Amino acid sequence: MSTTRSPIDVWPPAEVTFILKRLSELASIVEEQARSSNDQEIVSWLARLLVIRSCGYLEQTVAETARAYTRHKSYGLVRSFSLGWLERTHNPTPDALETFTGRFDAGMQEELGEFLNANDEELRRELAFLVDRRNRIAHGLNEGIGVVKALALKDVACQVADWFILRFRPT
Repeated sequence: MSTTRSPIDVWPPAEVTFILKRLSELASIVEEQARSSNDQEIVSWLARLLVIRSCGYLEQTVAETARAYTRHKSYGLVRSFSLGWLERTHNPTPDALETFTGRFDAGMQEELGEFLNANDEELRRELAFLVDRRNRIAHGLNEGIGVVKALALKDVACQVADWFILRFRPT
């Protein structure tokens, strides 16, 4: 009896787990610095970095879970073609995520829409805000983000990422 595990036995994909671990470490550093640092400029930059990394975590989770799902559920030319289309990642805006999910299954797209629209569209608004702030930070624009909001946006990214981890599990 072999003890070798297939890559799909480990879920979510290792890349996702690694990025989440680093994101959690950064969030802890941000919280600690917010409590103990006298240099608010450093704390502000750490909050910005947390926003960028939170959005990146979601973006990579969507891509990696979809790739793993595709590798497990397809083969041959269909797998090659599909994985070729999944090479590029996009800003994880609510509309982009719904369109992406709809390419796999219309029912799943509808479920994602319902998830994002729950509680008076709270996740949809916060996710759009996360992507907007990440882009503003990346382009050097004034984004007005503080520690409390950065930590809240990290939680939003994790909630949406968890949805993809659960729904794209191949088994």
